[in-house]
Amino acid sequence: MGATILKYLSKIGYLLLCFVFVIASGGLFASDKPAADPTLEAPLWPAWVHEHWVWENDGDEVSTMENAMGFVDRGIPVGAVIIDRPWSEEWNTFVPHPEKYPNLEQLIKDFHNKDIRVMMWATSIINDDAPLFQEGLDKGYYLSGGKTVKWWAGTGAFIDYTNPAAVEWWHKQMDIVLDMGIDGWKVDGSDLHSMLLLPAKAFNGQNLSWKDYRDQVYGDFFHYTREKLGNDRVISARPIDDQLLNLGIVPLLYTDRDVNFAGWVGDNDNDWAGLRHALGNMFASAAYNHVSYGSDIGGFRWDNQEAFKDVFLRWTQLGAFCPVMENGGGGIHKPWEYDDETTNIYRKFVLLHNELIPYIYSQAAYSYELVKPTMRPQLGAYTYLLGDDILVAPFYEEGTERSVRFPKGDWIYMFDESKTYSAGTETLDIPLDETPAFIRRGAILPLDVTTDALGHGSALSKDYTTVAMYPAQGEKKFGLYEENKTGAMLSYVKDGSKLTVKSTATDRSLLFRIKDYTAPLSVSNLPAAASMAELVAMNAGYFIDGDTLWIAVKDASQGFEAQAEFDLAAPTA
Repeated sequence: MGATILKYLSKIGYLLLCFVFVIASGGLFASDKPAADPTLEAPLWPAWVHEHWVWENDGDEVSTMENAMGFVDRGIPVGAVIIDRPWSEEWNTFVPHPEKYPNLEQLIKDFHNKDIRVMMWATSIINDDAPLFQEGLDKGYYLSGGKTVKWWAGTGAFIDYTNPAAVEWWHKQMDIVLDMGIDGWKVDGSDLHSMLLLPAKAFNGQNLSWKDYRDQVYGDFFHYTREKLGNDRVISARPIDDQLLNLGIVPLLYTDRDVNFAGWVGDNDNDWAGLRHALGNMFASAAYNHVSYGSDIGGFRWDNQEAFKDVFLRWTQLGAFCPVMENGGGGIHKPWEYDDETTNIYRKFVLLHNELIPYIYSQAAYSYELVKPTMRPQLGAYTYLLGDDILVAPFYEEGTERSVRFPKGDWIYMFDESKTYSAGTETLDIPLDETPAFIRRGAILPLDVTTDALGHGSALSKDYTTVAMYPAQGEKKFGLYEENKTGAMLSYVKDGSKLTVKSTATDRSLLFRIKDYTAPLSVSNLPAAASMAELVAMNAGYFIDGDTLWIAVKDASQGFEAQAEFDLAAPTA
């Protein structure tokens, strides 16, 4: 009975939070006033954080590699792995465990040779039974004179970041692993326990709040790692979590949006309540304008519970439409351990997520400039915009029916572009291998298309950035952001039967995929190709494939412009 009451309190709490966060993040009272143009300045984080990550609990060198390669060998790309606890000999001593990770540096090199990044788990607590502990205690390097607290991995003391000597000593310990060339840290949420010091005192006697301390912890891991290894390094930490009650009523802010560009929203159960818990924390993170985070697909907590295939797959679909798509935790996280259907659907959504990375990276960068979240809660249960132009209504309970409340405008179903919806509420029946995701009519979506698996192109597209356009009357711009350099502005102007497509200078080869209401006829000043294969071999040209117009340009380094003509008398959508 008590568990049932908690379940419903949790659901009610999250629904109330959803409404609050919709208001707080601008989803309800969003202005129609045009936003400032994108600056196109290089984002503060690397694009690889948006790739598919995998990790496991309590692994070793062999299992860590086998886990990642299990995905890769099944055609599921992996961009990063997290080596989670316990990888070190003692918690946070940074000395690799001699039995679990005897060749950690070589393992990291092996992953890098496969173009897979490596993140390492860490916190700022040293336990009192670690060999390193006494040295720190004798030298006064801990908060509150070395007072210890119990936390979920033992009893320990907190590094005092206000003491320059303590920071220098701490950095020397971190250097053991940083010198192996890791790509960042998963900084777990032990800083909350600093409140148990009642109060936490710095070495000069000043009291520190939890906010003071957490800013020091996450800021130091972020900035020191980048100082040592470069700005393509990041931390992964909680933006928002609500560990106190797990009822969605007491959201706790962990990190500042300026250091956490690859976050995850804490520890969730592996059932529907856990998925709702993750969504609630995501919406709370949106209210604080965090731009890039995800959740543990399939949930973190297991405790020998039953595995839920439908939850795992619907969570996979949610992950595909988050800025960070990561999978790990207790229990079953390898899709092939369910069945072939699960593996095939999982692969499909990882490929879709990877296709969306140019869009996600650009929209996260633009959202960061505007001080807005990338995931923007909307009216309708657990519904959000991913950036400006993709509406997502993830499943949060059992079944295939989903009620979707569409904002104003026309919305194109991503998995069947012949289906469109207008403002209002619709109840849709969605099969297990699809999810309610919709493209705003008028959108520009830059995509990385390397396969024909999703209908947005084929392997012929792999040397191009596919720019999917769904023109509406008037002008539309999209800022395409680039790592370590200035980006490009993609745009169109639709005026009756004429469509002018433009790009400012970019190093990318561009392949425009244009889906209009009307039938394409021709493109001025460009030669026509008889096939897609012929088109991608040209320096520039166009190809009409049924109701889709393709325009290719291999060299857009000086910018590009083309004007297309459509037949208004022959609608195709």
